[in-house]
Amino acid sequence: MKRFLLIFLLIFPAGLAKAQVYTTVENIAYIHSSDTLRILAIGNSFSEDAVENNLWELLDAAGVPAVIGNLYIGGCSLKRHYNNSVNDAPDYRYREITGGETTQQQNVSLSDALKKERWTHVSFQQSSGVSGRYTSYQPYLKELINYVKDRTSQETTLIFHQTWAYAKDATHRSFPSYGSDQMNMYRLIVDAVSSALADHPEITLLIPSGTAIQNGRTSSLGDSFTRDGYHLERTYGRYTAACTWFAALTGMRASENPWKPQSIDEETAVICRKAADLAIDEPLQVSDISKELAPKSPLQYRSERCKLDLYYPKGKKDFKTLIWFHGGGLTGGEKSIPKQLLGKGIAVVAVNYRLYPMAKSPAYIRDAAAAVAWTFKHIAEYGGDPSRIYVSGHSAGGYLSLMLALDKSWLAAENIDADKLAAYYLISGQTATHFTIRKERGISFTTPIVDKMAPLGNVRKLGTKLLLFTGERSLEMMARYEENLYLKAVLEGIGNAEIPLYEFKGANHGTVLGPAFKVILEDMGE
Repeated sequence: MKRFLLIFLLIFPAGLAKAQVYTTVENIAYIHSSDTLRILAIGNSFSEDAVENNLWELLDAAGVPAVIGNLYIGGCSLKRHYNNSVNDAPDYRYREITGGETTQQQNVSLSDALKKERWTHVSFQQSSGVSGRYTSYQPYLKELINYVKDRTSQETTLIFHQTWAYAKDATHRSFPSYGSDQMNMYRLIVDAVSSALADHPEITLLIPSGTAIQNGRTSSLGDSFTRDGYHLERTYGRYTAACTWFAALTGMRASENPWKPQSIDEETAVICRKAADLAIDEPLQVSDISKELAPKSPLQYRSERCKLDLYYPKGKKDFKTLIWFHGGGLTGGEKSIPKQLLGKGIAVVAVNYRLYPMAKSPAYIRDAAAAVAWTFKHIAEYGGDPSRIYVSGHSAGGYLSLMLALDKSWLAAENIDADKLAAYYLISGQTATHFTIRKERGISFTTPIVDKMAPLGNVRKLGTKLLLFTGERSLEMMARYEENLYLKAVLEGIGNAEIPLYEFKGANHGTVLGPAFKVILEDMGE
């Protein structure tokens, strides 16, 4: 629900008394789900197992309208999908499920299928034999992502479908390349998919079917989830994968959906649903079927947390907007409009984002990018100028702002050019990999890391303005001033113009906000 508050502030410019009304709209969801899910799987027999059976019925039982399409070529790899896109090859069997009825068409091309619906979701997956070999994903996944993005709406969610490891006694010709070891194959699939998600932030949803099947194998059903060692068993095997898709797409618990195929007894259905829900909770590791589910699913948490407040001057046209990310170490904090920004003639977008441990990297950065995208898409509706949007944040919020500024891929995933922001104002942000992200990996707070999750690991020639702010170095958090000074030196060293770094004497990590906002407003011309 959106809640409207009217804040009346008197402003007296140039001696002329004129009342300016400011309005706050609270709890705007900046990640929206479609009324009707329109899902296209670019796949093979493993997507056939997962989405052509049971998924429509699960969605229908939950009251979620859906159209499900599957592009099928047996054993099709990302490389072959890519070649088909280049040649516009009509090599696919296309099945579509609408209203519970399945239709089929032969000799369909990728471009044909992408034009059939205004797809809300499009999924990719690798062929099973090389699913644990990340070298086989490139450059084909990147090119397929670009191909799909060019032919779908900017609202389309890109998915990666994590497939499953073979049965322990599988005779598939590719199994020996994994040492004929199921857990080794599973771990390599997880590693490959993790790399794909890290390298391609355009993919914002993972369907962890492989983890769900592995979870199910810890139950009384054992290693019986395949019918031939690799394709899923046609009743509970396929049902488990469909439950995983259902939970990932909707944010609902599969365990709360009563629908099941008549061929499955309730005891077996409970195992399948829980295996799927556990995979949603922990998509990259096996959970024993006896483990308790988290209080809410990750997507339920996302829908609750991904909200923003918009404070703006009502009736004013073409105002500037500052997007504000709160601090809290990526583990705490709440959105609020900083008091120093009230009544200054600008709009402020105060953003909540997901927090550790309910979320893990890179969810925080993806949320920040989605909030920026919402502002670009909607600020004009309130009177704002989309060409005058600024980003700022404090501490963890400063880290998120820096990641958006320096690694353009996060905003590019939302079809936003990071250099189209008017300026970035970074207050006491970490420039190495954030300590909470290091904690996720079991790395000590005192051990600095610079990698893809570090602003320092993404330095580039900037096309917009960037200003750095810290408190006095002796009063700030450990090495916060020094990290920012080093970032300044590296950015200037690769050819950027001077990057201002303000060190406010007498200010600590908390009190730095007052003097920082004064400079920010002056720089914005307010």
